[in-house]
Amino acid sequence: MNEQLQITAGYLPELNQFQAFTFTCVDSWIHLDLCQQEINIVEQKISAIVNTISLINAYMSELNKLSQHQARHAWREFTAARRLTVTNDFVDKSKDRIDRTSKSNHDEFKNELKRLQSHRNALYKEANSLRAERATLLKKKKILNQQHIANKNELTEKYEACIEHWRQIAKKFKVYYAFEVSDLSYVNEWLADLKEGGTLPEINRVIDTVNKLVDSAIKKFHELNNEYKPYNSRVKAAHESNEYPDTFAKDNAQRKRLAPMVKAAFEDKKALIDARSFFYTRRNELHGYINPLHPDAAIDAICEILSTDREFNTWLAFGINTRKQKRKHWEKKKYGIKNAAKN
Repeated sequence: MNEQLQITAGYLPELNQFQAFTFTCVDSWIHLDLCQQEINIVEQKISAIVNTISLINAYMSELNKLSQHQARHAWREFTAARRLTVTNDFVDKSKDRIDRTSKSNHDEFKNELKRLQSHRNALYKEANSLRAERATLLKKKKILNQQHIANKNELTEKYEACIEHWRQIAKKFKVYYAFEVSDLSYVNEWLADLKEGGTLPEINRVIDTVNKLVDSAIKKFHELNNEYKPYNSRVKAAHESNEYPDTFAKDNAQRKRLAPMVKAAFEDKKALIDARSFFYTRRNELHGYINPLHPDAAIDAICEILSTDREFNTWLAFGINTRKQKRKHWEKKKYGIKNAAKN
């Protein structure tokens, strides 16, 4: 253990530097992300203004068409070109009323068009201002992105250096329990068959095998116990009632035959479960030494914090995909394929 601790002590300053620099990357990513959000908001405003201008243009076009088709133009042209040959008070009053109405309608169209033109001009001005703001933000984003890329590249270099040292440490810890015996017979039996005496990879393979053995032992115990219970119940009932049926001798013989088999199956099941627990404990202990020293641990911890509000993309933030993030990605992809197949 002293050797492992010495190697680890030499690695920790390097790991601490990497962990500290992850926050530098987070900081540059947050500034870049906020800038992109500002750009998105400005673009949404520009889009809304452009759509509004399009609606105003369409409305103005319809107003122009409507004004051009008003009968008042024909009437005014007609009356302007030809004087009325018949005049009296009624005719003069009717003509004046029509002229006033026609002029009033015409003025309403002109005023509405002027109002729309004024509003459209204001929108054009606002859109140009927003486009200038967007151009400034895009320049700012370019600078922030360059800085963030530089940070990610430096973090990647630190990550790769940490991985190299971590592998050396992990290699030492993986053989930490090699050739160490136990007071459990099954454990010693399996360890004796292992070429390297029980390294972490070998322990993982043993656990896969032991799981199958435990399942088989549990099944065997339940089958024997289920066979034993009816005989035991009938013999017990006969003793309690002092009434012994013709099948008592056979039931008792079967009970005596099965009882030691059930006991042996139970003890074997327990021994296998204890042996499996031993390997689980040893495996978890070794993982407890190794996993926290992996540089992925720092990134995964930050991801957990930043994923509370929305999905966090580790690649965009760090330029690194951890083992955990890769696993999540493939699980989501697999889940999506399954759902697509169902639909």
